[in-house]
Amino acid sequence: MPAFKKILTPRPRVLLLEAKDEERFDFFGQLGKIAELSFENKEGGYTEDDLVKMVGPYDAVMITSQHAITSRVMAAAPKLKIIVKRGAKPENVDYEAATERGIVVAWTPGVNHVAVAEHALMLMLCLAKKTIPQMDRLRSGAWREPDAGIRELCGKTVGIIGLGEIGRALCRMLYGFDVTLLAYDPYVSPSQAKQVSVKLVDLEDLLRQSDYVTLHAALTDETRHLIGDRELSMMKKTAHLINTARGALIDESALLQALKRGEIAGAGLDVFESEPPGHENPLLHLPNVVVTPHMAGWSDEAVYREQEEAALEIKLVLEGKSPRYPINPEALEKRRS
Repeated sequence: MPAFKKILTPRPRVLLLEAKDEERFDFFGQLGKIAELSFENKEGGYTEDDLVKMVGPYDAVMITSQHAITSRVMAAAPKLKIIVKRGAKPENVDYEAATERGIVVAWTPGVNHVAVAEHALMLMLCLAKKTIPQMDRLRSGAWREPDAGIRELCGKTVGIIGLGEIGRALCRMLYGFDVTLLAYDPYVSPSQAKQVSVKLVDLEDLLRQSDYVTLHAALTDETRHLIGDRELSMMKKTAHLINTARGALIDESALLQALKRGEIAGAGLDVFESEPPGHENPLLHLPNVVVTPHMAGWSDEAVYREQEEAALEIKLVLEGKSPRYPINPEALEKRRS
C-alpha cells in the first residue's frame, strides 16, 4: 500500500508586546499549548514602521496603549485574526480597518481600576504632603522647612471627572478621608452617583469648588483637551490637577502656563499628550508637579489580571470561538462569511 504523509498544520503565532513569560503566568502556558508565543518589549514601545516589519507572521497580537495598530500595520499581517488591548478600550487601533479585514479587536475590562484609583490617590497625597521636594531636600543634606506648605486631605473637596469603574473605586477609597465628593459625568445618572455618595455637578461648578480635580474619562473627540486655558482659569489657585487617564484630556501647553503663573498650585501626571514624553518636556522639571511614567495600572496584581484576560481572548479566537469582550463583533461575522 502506498504510504501517506501526514499533513501538519503550522501552529498559529502570537506576538505579545510588553508582556513577560513568567512561571506564575500559567495562562501563557495554556496559550502556548496551541500557539507559538513571541515576547517583545522595547522601552518606549514600537513605531508604526517597527510594527509593519514585525507583524507579518502573526495570527494574534497583544498590545498596550503604547502600540498603534494602524491600517498599514494590519495590511502587513495577512494572517491576523485578533488584536487584544490590555486594560482600557484601545484608542490606538483603527477599528474600521480591523473590521474591514475581519480582525477582532478586544479588550480586558475591569482589571486595573483598583490600581489606577490607588495611584490617583497617591498623587493627591504626594502633592498635599510635598513628598517629592521634601525627599529631595533631605537627600541634599537639609532638614525640614519651618513652613513647607504641607496640607491635609481631610476636609477638602475632590472633583472626579468620569465616574466609571475607576472613578467609583476612587470614591470608595476617599470615604475614610472625610472629603466632599463632586463628580462630572454626563452619562451617569444621579441615582448611580448616589450609590458611591458623590454629588453630580456640571464641569464649571466642579472646577470652581474642588481642591483636587482628578481625571478618569475616556479620550474621545468630545473630551480631547477637556481641560484647557478656560477650565484652568476656573480652578482655585490652591487646587491641584491629577491625570491618570489619558494625556490628551489636558492641553499641556495651557497647563504649563497655569503652573508657571501660579493659577493652580500643582499637578500629578501619570500620562502625557506624547508618550513617552521627551526629557525636555518642562512638565517633568517643575517643582510643583509629580510625574510617573504611565504606570498607574501596572501593579503586579493588575498586570497579572489583564494579561490573563487578554491571553484567554486570544485562545478563544484561535480555537474558533468568540471572544468575551469584542469591541467590533461585526468582524466575527465578516470572518465567518
